[in-house]
Amino acid sequence: MFRYYLKTAWRNLVRNKTFSLLNIVGLAVGIACASLIFLWIEYHLTYNHSIPDYNNIYEVENNQTYGSDMVTFPVTSVLVKDALQHEFPGIVNVSRYGDADGIVSSGDKRLSLAGAYVDSAFFKMFGLPLVEGNVNDVLNDISQIAISQKLAKTYFGNSGALGKTLLVDNNPYEVSAVYKDIPQDVQFYGEDFFLPFKIYYDQNKDHGMNSWASNWASTWVELNPGTNVISFNSRLRKLIEQKDPQVTNQSLWLYPLKRLKLYGEFTDGKEDTSKATSQDVKRFSILALIILTIACINFMNLSTARSEKRAGEIGMRKALGSTKASLIRGLLAESLIVAYVAVVLAVVIVAVALPYFNSLINIHLYLHWWYSSHILFLVIIGGIAGLIAGSYPAFYLSSFNPIQSLKGQIAKNASNASIIRKGLVIMQFAVSVIIIISVFVVYRQIQFTKNRDFGFKKDNILYVPATSTLQKQYISLKQEILNTNEVSSISLGRFSPISMYNNGGGWMWEGKNAKEDVLVTNLNADADYLKTFGIQLQAGRAFSPDPNIDGLNVIINESFAKIMGKAGHVGGQILRENYRLTIIGIMKDFVYNDMNERYPAPLIYFNNPHNANYIYMKLNPTDDLQGIISKLQNIFRKADVLVPFDYHFIDEDFDRKFHGQQFIGSLATIFGCLAIFISCLGLFGLSAFMAEQRKKEVGLRKVLGASVSSIFTLLSKDFLILVILSLGIAFPIAYWIMHGWLQNFDYRIGISWYLFVAAALLALLIAFATVSFQAIRAARANPVRSLRME
Repeated sequence: MFRYYLKTAWRNLVRNKTFSLLNIVGLAVGIACASLIFLWIEYHLTYNHSIPDYNNIYEVENNQTYGSDMVTFPVTSVLVKDALQHEFPGIVNVSRYGDADGIVSSGDKRLSLAGAYVDSAFFKMFGLPLVEGNVNDVLNDISQIAISQKLAKTYFGNSGALGKTLLVDNNPYEVSAVYKDIPQDVQFYGEDFFLPFKIYYDQNKDHGMNSWASNWASTWVELNPGTNVISFNSRLRKLIEQKDPQVTNQSLWLYPLKRLKLYGEFTDGKEDTSKATSQDVKRFSILALIILTIACINFMNLSTARSEKRAGEIGMRKALGSTKASLIRGLLAESLIVAYVAVVLAVVIVAVALPYFNSLINIHLYLHWWYSSHILFLVIIGGIAGLIAGSYPAFYLSSFNPIQSLKGQIAKNASNASIIRKGLVIMQFAVSVIIIISVFVVYRQIQFTKNRDFGFKKDNILYVPATSTLQKQYISLKQEILNTNEVSSISLGRFSPISMYNNGGGWMWEGKNAKEDVLVTNLNADADYLKTFGIQLQAGRAFSPDPNIDGLNVIINESFAKIMGKAGHVGGQILRENYRLTIIGIMKDFVYNDMNERYPAPLIYFNNPHNANYIYMKLNPTDDLQGIISKLQNIFRKADVLVPFDYHFIDEDFDRKFHGQQFIGSLATIFGCLAIFISCLGLFGLSAFMAEQRKKEVGLRKVLGASVSSIFTLLSKDFLILVILSLGIAFPIAYWIMHGWLQNFDYRIGISWYLFVAAALLALLIAFATVSFQAIRAARANPVRSLRME
């Protein structure tokens, strides 16, 4: 039976090559698009699933209250670990985690790499597979280091790394373990090495680390299965206040690792799914389903459009005894065969497109041929597409009266099918118009944010890590760099405006409500920071080049000045603990951290280059960027021969920070255009069918004197009317969807009327261009050829 269905399907494909090609290509592109989106969704849904006990691992979150606002931070005091281990039942493992990026060297090889400080329980908790070493012996001593397989191969080749020595920032450590490279879908992807947390503690214990109010690291907890997390959190929230009654604005709680990737956004101390990655997953799931639906609509339209050609075949089969049920089974089988041909083509498209897709999303996705889930997905999606797309044609064709079919009298059925086809075309183009409007709005929002006046200059600013050796030579180094005439300004600073995450409360001033705290970002830099980044002063003066002169003076931003009220002026006083600071300047607000914020958070700037970790250089505009970099490399190499010239650009950091929004915009644009392309395939096929169906009418009209333009109008207007109807459906839906999406941005555009006009014109132009080829071809055809068969 299957062989019979296969033969019939093949004959119909060959007999109608154009329609078959449009059917298969449209469905294949739809399945390929859906497959790429679902690979991306799978990445997010299975994130961290390779961690053996990820269901029982939690990150300790810290809710901090400032006035009426509650902000959640993934950092805690380093003292939390011991308290959890000794005072809380149900704990299996606890580990702290802090960044430990540094220069890793062995012999002549020196690389700037990413690492972290962790406790020895870290490897047991997260189950990182070891290539060399024993999990019970990892990082038990401050002289040890654990390195990735990639790092081991880089420094030691194929010989064993265990017991060998590596230098991290010129400090020697013995390799106690080599772990498999952490995959991209695991929390700590990209970490090249791990050092004992005690090293970090010993370096900072005299700088306020031993305080319940100071937060230096994140803390991870593994609980026994079955532990009551609600009861655990109820007790944990009171921990800090019990340990230090003066710290009343902080409370801790556990958040599950399994929800962190998809749902880990917080508002007012609670999970806020409206801002989470899960929303993007939902949106693109809907987009995948829309694209599949459009592809299936094409299939249905083109299949029903060919129905008259198969009417005689269906009538003959019915006359020879075929039942309606057997005809439906046969037609559905044909549809499934075509669908699975499209699946095979879709797999080829995915294999070709996946590397480009990966570069766009900056994630390495894989189509695993041997994964049962991937095979099952393709089987299911092919089956669903085949059944849905073939269901109406099967029931429609099988309902033909055999006598009427053999006589060619199926006008009533054809009329009904025509109405359904028109409805599907309206639906299809309504979706396309919604996508066009959405792409317009997303693009304008991205450009609106990207091109706004941030209050600082990000172009042509290069920066390098400021090692202790470079800081000691900074004055002479700065002068030598400026003498090149390639750099207009140079500054020592703790953070760039792209990422300023050192903040705290406890600030007081005249007139402040002592019960309400304010979270203020702290910036430590030298006097040239504002000049280097092009940040303007609104009032007062800049810092003196000598940090000792302005040791107790500060510059604040306009947002902080507004919060301070009458005290927020040049000459005003700010108090914290035993310090009384004088405001000598107020800088104009510049946007930092979140590029979508309408107003930046309060910020205080200290003339404190000793607490800086980067050297920022404003390059003069040039056509020879590599030449400037080469000069700077030679200068830095002379200053510190042991450190590689690890340079970065602020505008590249900005682009990476902005990648999330750009990715959403790019993905929406690409898949939106593909959805429109699929719609056009169907419209092209239908216009070809309609032109062929009416060729005798067209021939007769031409014989009677009709012009090419009048015939073109006759054949085109029906489709353009359908597109106009689709606009009426699409506009309110598109407005509702995009208005809701824009609410995620504090700094956002309005939805202008001309976007809808542009979308309407574009949709009409696309439809017109698609239909016009067939209409012109039919209008210009020789009428004798179309009438001679009468």
